[in-house]
Amino acid sequence: MILQPIIFPREDICKEWKMYFRSAIPKGYEGEIDDRNDDEVVLRAMRRNNNLSKGEITYNNKESIKIKAHHKLSLETYFNAFSIGKWSKYTTVDNVSIVLNIKGDATVKMYRVVGAVDDIVNDPKCNGGFMNAQKYNGLHVNRSCIDDECEIVREKDKYIVHVNKMYNEGVIYSVIMAESDIEFTGGRYETTALPAQEVDIALGICTFKREAFVKSNVGKIINEIINNDKCELQKHLEVYISDNGQTLTNEDFASNSKVHLFPNMNAGGAGGFTRAMIEAMMRRENSKFTHMILMDDDIVLDCRVIVRTYYLLRYLKGEYKKAMIGGSMFELDYRFLQFEAGATFGGIEVKFYNKNWDMRFRNTVACNEVEQPINYSGWWYNVIPATVIREDNLPIPLFIHYDDIEYGIRNDKNGTILINGICVWHPQGANKAPISMNYYDVRNMLIANVGRPDEMSAAELIYHMKNRVIGDVIRYRYSGAERVFEAIDDFYKGPEYFMTLNPVENHKRLMAGNYQFYTPEELDMNMDKISNVKDDDIPRWWYVWDAFCWALPARDKVRISTIRDHGLPFMAKSIYFYDDAKGAGYFVTRDYKKALELFFRFFKTTVKIIFRHYLTMRGWSYAKKSYTSREYWERYLDI
Repeated sequence: MILQPIIFPREDICKEWKMYFRSAIPKGYEGEIDDRNDDEVVLRAMRRNNNLSKGEITYNNKESIKIKAHHKLSLETYFNAFSIGKWSKYTTVDNVSIVLNIKGDATVKMYRVVGAVDDIVNDPKCNGGFMNAQKYNGLHVNRSCIDDECEIVREKDKYIVHVNKMYNEGVIYSVIMAESDIEFTGGRYETTALPAQEVDIALGICTFKREAFVKSNVGKIINEIINNDKCELQKHLEVYISDNGQTLTNEDFASNSKVHLFPNMNAGGAGGFTRAMIEAMMRRENSKFTHMILMDDDIVLDCRVIVRTYYLLRYLKGEYKKAMIGGSMFELDYRFLQFEAGATFGGIEVKFYNKNWDMRFRNTVACNEVEQPINYSGWWYNVIPATVIREDNLPIPLFIHYDDIEYGIRNDKNGTILINGICVWHPQGANKAPISMNYYDVRNMLIANVGRPDEMSAAELIYHMKNRVIGDVIRYRYSGAERVFEAIDDFYKGPEYFMTLNPVENHKRLMAGNYQFYTPEELDMNMDKISNVKDDDIPRWWYVWDAFCWALPARDKVRISTIRDHGLPFMAKSIYFYDDAKGAGYFVTRDYKKALELFFRFFKTTVKIIFRHYLTMRGWSYAKKSYTSREYWERYLDI
């Protein structure tokens, strides 16, 4: 039985060679020439102008690698090493073999790597750039040859390695040494153990006017899985699309009977994903599913990830059948860069793990398997058991932000499993969120705290409010501070008000308060003095100095700042926040009267929090079953 196929890079998905194989890098593929730590895989290659000599490794995009004699190919990579520690812990698999399809004479060796991660690695100060040396210095591995615990058998054009032990930590991988010119055509990790359960998957996508992404991803699913007789998942997958923009038709997916499209009101991501859940539940009798994958509409998807997920789900132990499976997020522009692999929501702050790791490096492969105390994983790719998706346990209607966080921590008792090779690629950008997001960030953060054992206290909320409001006021973004107060006011109106709020109308009202963008030409702006100093790069005393400058008469007329810049005005009368991606920015001006009004509103809101926080949180907690029920959601979405 297959556990994990060995996969090859694809031009349309990811061509980072070192995420699949370690070797010379074929022409046209990405990956720096980096031999550090390559103790076992020695490349006997001549270098000329930082390029490897031709003829060692040849890959033609047809899942076939030609290797010259005396050269090596290693599978110690993100996609092709085998996470034996997690398979041993979470599944019923009690034996593993690796089958390598090799034409020609080769020597195969087996290795095991166990990783360890220092606490400093996941400190926010280390998460900035992917080349941060401090980050990688905190990764440690123990690499050892396990040939003595393996049995290697050759059958014609196959080398089969039987691993005689299920290790409880780390990853295992093969190294192929070519004794003659050989051709490697892939292989698989397999077991003689029988699956522990039948698995049927409902894949839910929420989309809003991202037709190109959705058509591409669903088209791949249809071609590579649903219409592919060779795919084991073929009869075990159906797709549910919640179209919040109502711009897609069944014809866009060839009217495939396994793809279900539902026009939906624009109730945000939470509304779209919940609509997919409800539709899948309604069809459960005729089209049963054991698990649901929630997936963003703007990702690049590799269908082989879904297949790999299917194999893992079939072998889960009984005590882990209710666990969620999280997918890591990689950057779309830098496809070797892992943006996030699980996170912990602590009431106010979110701690991200393994952020900005370059997964081409050897040591990151095993260290990425070290388990962290996560309590949720994002819905860009997240697997939820059907036993969790119940009529009395649906998401909270938060429109956008914190819906996946809240649902993850609500069901955290079941745990979340992350494993190498299950991921998607997602576009990233600078902090370009509109001012309206201040409202959702604060209100939804409060709602997500409801029912948590260590839910946010009144003092913590006041402290958080102070930081956000002061940050916006000293940057002249008074509308942003107003959205913070409005979010707190709406939360203290209680769940009854929340449950009667029209999400579409409320979102329109909030969006109307966003700043208008203007090009530099429209404002006759000289862009020569633009600033791009990031928050992490400035000393803390700058903020104190800027707060002092804020009360002094203006020295400069305008300060030009990028969206990525810290945005402190330093005695400028106005700030032009420029977004280089849009080629435009918005303009804000110092207003003492407005600042004074917000100062008094801060104290008024503080008094409200002190006297009403505890009772309001209790009211939300008692009402939670109501606004997470199918009955409420069907009214909310007007199904």
